[in-house]
Amino acid sequence: MGSGLLALIVLPIAALVLYGLVRRVQIARTGRELRRMGFVGDQPHAPEWRPVWPLVAAGLTGLVLVGIMTSVLPARPSTLTRASEAGSSAPRPTINPTVVSPSTNPGSEHPATHPTASPTTPRPQATATPPASPTAHAQGDVAASSAVTALPRSARAIQLDWARVSGADGYAIERSTDTVHWKSVASTSSGQTRYTDPKLSSGTTYYYRVISLVNDQETSRSDVVSATTAVDASIAPVLAPATVSATSIELTWGDVNGALSYGIERSPDGANWTPIGTTGQDVTSFTDAGLASATTYYYRVVAVTSAGESPPSTMLSATTDPVGPSASDANVTPSDVSKAAS
Repeated sequence: MGSGLLALIVLPIAALVLYGLVRRVQIARTGRELRRMGFVGDQPHAPEWRPVWPLVAAGLTGLVLVGIMTSVLPARPSTLTRASEAGSSAPRPTINPTVVSPSTNPGSEHPATHPTASPTTPRPQATATPPASPTAHAQGDVAASSAVTALPRSARAIQLDWARVSGADGYAIERSTDTVHWKSVASTSSGQTRYTDPKLSSGTTYYYRVISLVNDQETSRSDVVSATTAVDASIAPVLAPATVSATSIELTWGDVNGALSYGIERSPDGANWTPIGTTGQDVTSFTDAGLASATTYYYRVVAVTSAGESPPSTMLSATTDPVGPSASDANVTPSDVSKAAS
């Protein structure tokens, strides 16, 4: 503000002074020309020297006044504001509250004899946190099984592989045919990350998921994967009538194209089957020995191809012969028999 006021006063005065000087130079030049031409100036022109100096004196007086006003006027508001802001950063004095002693006059105050916390800085309070359960902590750190793959190995089997999960004690494998109803089919140890699911139906899609276990408790499930068993195009073997004896039954069947081997199964009731033997390629007969006499047995044969096992053959039943008479009884003549009877 002081510099602006100075400019408003000084500039007009400087302009007047400059104008007076220019005018004085013009008058002096005109006077010299007149004297050179023979004109002599008289007394009335002498007063022209006087009007310039009052202007110069007024200008100097104005400069002095402006300097005095600039030094006397207060600082600009922005400067005062900045000075106040700078002063506000200084720490404020802390006034300790006083405590009135109940045993003295209520009107008298005494300084507190014990330290008090500032109202603006509350004392932090410790919060007790209950310890986490070791089992819950361990289970929470176990992630889901990753990189699970399912590949069909035959028309009857699918192989699962998955990545090992750190912290897992074992794994459980679940299977489904619709992703809604799940059935637990197997469990493995922590170091076993492969499982082959056997005895499936050919040409069928199965869904699997692997569950990580900690202390036999489920912690997380993997993403669902699926695989479809191959379509079994092999033909079931056809059994021929069996050849029997008192203690053995001989089976024969027709050869199946592409069969690598054959599996023979036996049942005592036609419902519960037990594998009893295998044969090599192109071997189409099998003798089941060491049987009980006069007993009925049930048989079926399965062809094993590169795609897996074929459907089982039609069930065949065979009955061993009863035990015949001993050799000593066969050599006795009828007369000896009649003598023994008498």
